[in-house]
Amino acid sequence: MRKVLVGLVAIVLLAIGACLAMNWYAARPWKAWQAFARVFVQPDGRIVDRTANARSTSEGQAYGLFFALVANDRQVFDAILAWARDNLAGGDLTGSLPAWLWGQGDDGTWGVIDANPASDADLWMAYSLMEAARLWDAPRYEEIGRAILWRVKAHEVIDTAAGPMLLPAPEGFALKPNGWRFNPSYLPEFQIRYFAMEDPSGPWSRVWGTYTDMLAQVTPAKVAPDWFEWYPEQGAQQDRKTAGIGSYDAIRVYLWAGMTPQPTLSPSMLDGYAELIRMRGLPPEQVQVTTRGINGGNPLGFSAAALPYLHALNEDRLLERQEKRLIENRIAADGEGGAESGSLGDPAHYYDQVLALFGEGWVAGRFRFGDNGQLETRWEQSCCGVFSR
Repeated sequence: MRKVLVGLVAIVLLAIGACLAMNWYAARPWKAWQAFARVFVQPDGRIVDRTANARSTSEGQAYGLFFALVANDRQVFDAILAWARDNLAGGDLTGSLPAWLWGQGDDGTWGVIDANPASDADLWMAYSLMEAARLWDAPRYEEIGRAILWRVKAHEVIDTAAGPMLLPAPEGFALKPNGWRFNPSYLPEFQIRYFAMEDPSGPWSRVWGTYTDMLAQVTPAKVAPDWFEWYPEQGAQQDRKTAGIGSYDAIRVYLWAGMTPQPTLSPSMLDGYAELIRMRGLPPEQVQVTTRGINGGNPLGFSAAALPYLHALNEDRLLERQEKRLIENRIAADGEGGAESGSLGDPAHYYDQVLALFGEGWVAGRFRFGDNGQLETRWEQSCCGVFSR
């Protein structure tokens, strides 16, 4: 009997030790987020794009909310939200959608430069607020998030002959005659699933169906464009303004597809870009989507954004090459590089850092999206109740 009790005690102690180790692992700080916050997030919550005349955008504030939630950094989350509310939405995010661009005007004063909202930022803001309400048990966030989502439906979703579709913004994207201009990177599938679950009477599932039908018409070479046009008679067409190029917007299409569990927009439907990565070893900056002609360099952030996409395609060698490149170019605050530590590149560019937080954060298991689009974070995954919410 004594031997049995000793054995049971040993098992219990091992289980507790393993549990504590798991909790320690789950609670480790996200160094890449901390580095981003040091460089790009002001104490008042403004996220500054220092590579673009120190401007701020609703996209930057929305992404900042998401990353702060993933990092369990509620103080910074609240600061980012307050700055967006006071400076992009006239003090009330439940009453108006945030302006997309804030910065220094021609007269030298700082403020809103373009009040037109950006629908991708609006959806990311709504998503991050609604999930913050659930994960942090803070209902006030949900009220704001649902108000934003309602305004997206009212002002940024239109009915086309092909079905409902998300406009990039309420103004400026109508084309003559009777056409529209769309951005495929504005619609992550996991996010649309989430809104369809949370707002079942909304247009979200139908929007996704319209989007995938249109995108299929402009990806004959399995390469995503930055923009495309749609007309009732001709259907989806290559964008004339950007000459059918896939670049800084399109890279997010591959990123979202790679992070979505069991996607209907499978990475294999866009594997033309993977073939181009094989040719160079690195993701190309610009691709002509019909001919696969490539141009430009190989931005660091593109290597990060490609990680989930390459993972989904089982491109292990290409994945390892991107990870190696990122580690070699990550500058830690203590002067030592390494995965998830410090800023990416010197100097650090805003968009590179954002793509790295998404791509590297996902690969490192900082976050995942469930089948219904709900956010799963490392910090909420714990045992013994030590770090449970």
